[in-house]
Amino acid sequence: MSASHTNGNRPTSPKLRSALFTLSPFAVSHFAATLPIVEEGTLSAIGDNRRLRVGLAGLGRFGKLHAAVLAHLPGVELTALCDPLAAALEESGERYGVPANNRFTEFVTMLDDSVPALDAVFIVTPEPLHAEQAHAALERGLAVFLEKPLATSPEDGTRLLAAASGAGLPLQTGFLLRFDVQLAALKHQVDAGTLGELVTLRAKRNVSRAWFPAYGDRAHPVHETTIHDIDLFLWLTGRHCERVYAVERRLSGLRYPDVCVALLHFTGGAIGIVETSWLAPAASPANVMAGTWHGTIDAELEVVGTAGTARLRMLEGGLSIWTDKLLAQPDAGLWPDVHGQIGGALRAEVEHFVDRVRTGQPSTVASEHQALEGLHIAEAIITSAAEGHEVRLEEPSGTAHQPDRNRH
Repeated sequence: MSASHTNGNRPTSPKLRSALFTLSPFAVSHFAATLPIVEEGTLSAIGDNRRLRVGLAGLGRFGKLHAAVLAHLPGVELTALCDPLAAALEESGERYGVPANNRFTEFVTMLDDSVPALDAVFIVTPEPLHAEQAHAALERGLAVFLEKPLATSPEDGTRLLAAASGAGLPLQTGFLLRFDVQLAALKHQVDAGTLGELVTLRAKRNVSRAWFPAYGDRAHPVHETTIHDIDLFLWLTGRHCERVYAVERRLSGLRYPDVCVALLHFTGGAIGIVETSWLAPAASPANVMAGTWHGTIDAELEVVGTAGTARLRMLEGGLSIWTDKLLAQPDAGLWPDVHGQIGGALRAEVEHFVDRVRTGQPSTVASEHQALEGLHIAEAIITSAAEGHEVRLEEPSGTAHQPDRNRH
């Protein structure tokens, strides 16, 4: 693509032209240590005088949830849609009033030909496409919300942060658990010192076996599910992960393992255990439900400190619904349907991003530097599990880390 390409009257940022896919592997490594921090008030902003025009790429299960949020969000116009399947485009376009001329099967075409021109784009496409598509949007001067992971390699993640920083544009990875009410309360207690010094953190995430065929050849489970828990550990501890040991099991015969378990050692002594599997049977209680599909995320988090312990189980919701076909325990925290609108953590993180685009202010919740560090940890887990040995990580320098909350 041409670095001089424009979207409407919006020229490509000159700062960005030298940052896009031009860094050698050595330069990427060097740049990670010198990546500038975007300070308050230095991001581009559009203000409050008109509706924010948003394009959405990806109309799979989760993309449709994003569409439902964006279509009902005050001050936002769901201007354009993109998906390779014409049927998905037609269904969502008709439902949310997106005209036929703003429904696209090619991502770059949506960026270039949407009328009116877009202010921001939501990327909810398969993981291997994230980096390239986010770069294309940043090149055209668009703010980017990118579903997790940030990329599928630390090198691509570093390039994305460089591009967003160089252009002064908001870039946010979709770690919605930071916007979950219960996890936000836990974070507050950790920061307040209620648990004392953090000693161990344990996260388990077992999801529906029926979902794995759609992901088992597309993305490693570490990038699909474990990445959430890696991000939680970085957020809660404010610490760097210095070494990793992991094991995996392959049961389905697909490209990626069905099970992966990792031991993470953090600076300061905290130990994390992350376990992901795609083995929840069909008869498991359905706790994630949206429209025509449902499934199970059997997730647990336990945090042990010197002065207290915290525990959260996703399947311990207050509501149970029993029918001849299904036992449902609908989760009320992530993306509940409340009177015809999607709420919960998903809506909160979308609202947070929209506010950032309007005001130009940096996030006080999301951290792209920790999203990048999470990619380094994910790569270490994959390497350790495949090669059978411990992997050590270098401590990031020149990035914004949260204050040390484990020293009181």
